Amino acid sequence: MQRDHRSQVFHAGAWCDAADATVPVGGLALRYGVSVFEGVRLYRRADRSGVRPFLLDAHVRRLGYSLALSRIPDPGIDKIPELVDDLVLRNGIDDDAYLRIAVNAVNPGLMDAEVEPALTISATPMGRKRWLRDGAWEGMRLQVSLWQRACDLAFPSAAKGIPNYGGPRLALLDAKAAGFDGCVLTNAAGRLCEAPTAALFLVRDGELLTPALTEGVLPSITRRWVLDRASALGLTARETVLGRIDAYQADEAFLCGTGLEFAPVRSFDGHAVRAWPDSPVTRALVGRYFEEVRS
Repeated sequence: MQRDHRSQVFHAGAWCDAADATVPVGGLALRYGVSVFEGVRLYRRADRSGVRPFLLDAHVRRLGYSLALSRIPDPGIDKIPELVDDLVLRNGIDDDAYLRIAVNAVNPGLMDAEVEPALTISATPMGRKRWLRDGAWEGMRLQVSLWQRACDLAFPSAAKGIPNYGGPRLALLDAKAAGFDGCVLTNAAGRLCEAPTAALFLVRDGELLTPALTEGVLPSITRRWVLDRASALGLTARETVLGRIDAYQADEAFLCGTGLEFAPVRSFDGHAVRAWPDSPVTRALVGRYFEEVRS
């Protein structure tokens, strides 16, 4: 695909160069964070017959929920699948890439102004992150952060909106400054929630465990995929309540999300994950994932 400023994007009802797809400095998106988005992976098919967006329908549905929860009008998200096809053709995309689909409030006004939404769809080349790159199996060293995920009384956790990422960003910066690769946030009750941009899974006695949606986690598309595929791999999976000690006693652990894909975890707060680096459950899920996305 093209890799410079001439890449075509869809923005505010028209196709344009990426450099021209701007949001007004006085718009509500920048003034008050009135913006929701989705990240979608484009995967090259195994037979190299082209690329396809993975789980696009699920992402479009969640975008619709985010719009409703954030009280942003629908700019026409039903057209996203055909716009994605057009984006691929216009940019000659033939390898793995990352789509960002965003809806921003572009009009100026006070906090309670009626929103004028603009849909933007762009693509960036993206392969594996370092945790899965070149067949490596590099585990993350995570910190259980004292920073908390905003509860539903502060901002709806089910909405994938820009305001939900301010606190997690600070948590990630703090964790990296302390020498960790990343972190897991807690919720208002001090229980495990999620990573700044990914869902958390623990494995204990062969069972997959993940914080329930009632714990303040985003309804992750990849999280749902893992829960749906567990039985096919002979695994049981459960959404539950998890604490710091559960992380310290895990046999395996991993993070998962669209951009990250999967990242095996080797320790929490310096407590080694017991089955690292063998991690058979994590490896089985990663293998199944890439079989499916390449089909």
